[in-house]
Amino acid sequence: MDIAMKWYEIRVNTTEEASDAVSEMLTSMGAGGVAIMDPFDIRKEILNPNTLDYADDEFLESLGEDVIIKAYFQNGLDINDVLKQINEGLKNISQFLDIGKGLDGYGEIDDEDWSTSWKKYYKPFRLTDRIVIKPTWEEYEVNPNDIAVEMDPGMAFGTGTHETTQMCSRLLDNYMKDEYEVLDVGCGTGILSIIAGKLGARKVEAIDIDEVAVRVAAENISLNKESSRINVFKGVLTDLAQDEKKYDIIVANIIANVIIDLAEVIPYYLKRKASLFITSGIIKERRQEVVNACLKSGMSCIETLEMGEWVAMVFKCQDTL
Repeated sequence: MDIAMKWYEIRVNTTEEASDAVSEMLTSMGAGGVAIMDPFDIRKEILNPNTLDYADDEFLESLGEDVIIKAYFQNGLDINDVLKQINEGLKNISQFLDIGKGLDGYGEIDDEDWSTSWKKYYKPFRLTDRIVIKPTWEEYEVNPNDIAVEMDPGMAFGTGTHETTQMCSRLLDNYMKDEYEVLDVGCGTGILSIIAGKLGARKVEAIDIDEVAVRVAAENISLNKESSRINVFKGVLTDLAQDEKKYDIIVANIIANVIIDLAEVIPYYLKRKASLFITSGIIKERRQEVVNACLKSGMSCIETLEMGEWVAMVFKCQDTL
């Protein structure tokens, strides 16, 4: 008789702005999965006229304001050591972002209880006027002119519900042209790579430092029948040779610190003056820092979008390097 695997479920109460950074930190520590309950996303999706879900006012009020992140670590690890590492990671993130309440205890849970529970919050929805995100397990009748993207986020990040993903998707929809070559830095589930492919990209390369994200992205790319034009691999931008890899569009939906660090080298991976750098994951307070870093590297900001506390920007490369 099979014995269900036990996991430690470690809870972190954080803020919307820090949720991505905290999730990535937990995954990098070896979490077997991370489930995020963002009350803002849940309210938005339930109240969206295109959603299939319904909830009463009492449920919406019960969601509160904290983003609750549950990370799952295999039973048998030294739980005290894991908790210590998480606290240290949260302390590091708090230097840049408001992390909220922080660590909120742990418990034990069976494998089957957590691996699918988050799916009840993830429903088909319209990302742009013509891009529809459809979870693999949901039925949805797609209109003839729609571009349908099937997603199973698994243990990675990027369901399309977050403001930063929505803005990057909208900007890709606006700026993509047939036969463009695209690089997706920090690809997560591969959602932006898949969108670029379905919008007509000739070739897309997707890169992420997280092994789980790379695996999930590859699965989603295959699910959407885009494997022939999208290549996904583990690594960082500088793993690519500057003299060999040039792109029409680079998209990076990560965090301000990483974007600022990457700004210096981004132009070396762009093809020509018309090439674009589309980026988000930037809280409003750090917008100017990102702008300054990109300007210093010879790029100019040609468009800015805002949703909630987040900013997305498009930079044009002013020179071929």
